[in-house]
Amino acid sequence: MRKHLRKYLPTPESIFQYRVFRWMEPVLGHPRLWHLHRRSVALGIGIGLVTGLIPLPIQMLAAIVIAIAVRANVPAAAAATWATNPFTFIPLYLLAYQFGAWVTGSTAPAAVPPEMVWDWNGIRNALPQLLTWIEAAGHTLLIGLAILSVVLAVGGYVVTMITWRITVTLAWRNRGKLRALKRRIHD
Repeated sequence: MRKHLRKYLPTPESIFQYRVFRWMEPVLGHPRLWHLHRRSVALGIGIGLVTGLIPLPIQMLAAIVIAIAVRANVPAAAAATWATNPFTFIPLYLLAYQFGAWVTGSTAPAAVPPEMVWDWNGIRNALPQLLTWIEAAGHTLLIGLAILSVVLAVGGYVVTMITWRITVTLAWRNRGKLRALKRRIHD
């Protein structure tokens, strides 16, 4: 599994060859930030899923900063922020609102997200409209976002750990079968 991931993930060397990123080498150069270990990758996934719920375009930056601080896998944290994208953002926020309503006992229906117009003015006004919609949802949404972020972080961490364990176990079994087959052929 690691061999396949290494083909697609950036290396520190490939990033630091660009002049704009060289100043970050003392911070981003630590090997644990790039090592494909199940705990660091799982932690990076959890961090990315939490920061992906930030409604501003700083999700990936926040994920990288937190991953550096706790020595999690930086590419995994940055990639996991893409779980929230233009297609999943509104459904996740509606789910968060439902969690918040369930916890707070609020009976107010979730406000309908604003209609998006897909022209230059609509795209320019999209972020302020979304922020106004989030503000209208109030504390119910904030409580729901906190709950959803914990659920996503723990779920992402656990699923990554389990998937990694299953993959490694299957690889060990396949190696054992291959060795046994080679021994039978040689004997």
